Amino acid sequence: MKIYCEHGALTPRLRELARSRRIELVHFPYDSDSRSRHISSVARPSAAQIRDLNLPIKDLPGAIADHSGSDHFEEIRSILGHEHRRDALHVDSALKSGCSAFITQDSDILKHKARLEGLLGIRFFDPNTELGDLEQFIAGDSQ
Repeated sequence: MKIYCEHGALTPRLRELARSRRIELVHFPYDSDSRSRHISSVARPSAAQIRDLNLPIKDLPGAIADHSGSDHFEEIRSILGHEHRRDALHVDSALKSGCSAFITQDSDILKHKARLEGLLGIRFFDPNTELGDLEQFIAGDSQ
């Protein structure tokens, strides 16, 4: 199961689940101060600008032509608010990467989780308050 882990949301328990191969964590470092750079799987980029691609050119996944938003990108931006463009990039990358879940502490995303889940079919979790729910979701998918 692929799970997108946003900047700053990586917990020791998520690392443990990834090491046990129950989940594959993915991330794209849109934020220059991203602390999740050590997640080994790079998500497919969305409609990023050059300043958002905080990886060496040789490490960027796919071709530059692949760095466009999904069919849902503009709707994601509309839900999150156009002032939260990078949040929309993260959510769209999760969609483009085939993620089943999205882990974030970002209230600007979490307050819209019901609409995003309905639109995208991706479950959204706060690792600080919903870790048990996330583990049940993972266990249910692996059965």
